[in-house]
Amino acid sequence: MLFMNVAVILVAGLMLFEPFTRAPASRFTTPRMRRNVAHRAFCQAGAAFFAALLIATNPPPDHISPLLVYAVALLLTGAAVYWLRRGKRLLRQPRVFANMF
Repeated sequence: MLFMNVAVILVAGLMLFEPFTRAPASRFTTPRMRRNVAHRAFCQAGAAFFAALLIATNPPPDHISPLLVYAVALLLTGAAVYWLRRGKRLLRQPRVFANMF
């Protein structure tokens, strides 16, 4: 049970810090690149929400505070909401004259 919690926390950490390792959204040159990144954001959101459900529904071990477990589940749910919004924003058509003035 402890190894499963450590594995879920490791995957959650990798998913949470992954957006800081790639280029910002303004560097996309083709709609295909935007769709690929939006698809990846939706996959990350689904994985984060699934991990949050797994964490929240399993009983925490005796030596770990339940508050910490639920805080991690809440953090993963927040990350899932962020990635859903980011994916929706990336799928929208970019404005042509947005930075005119």
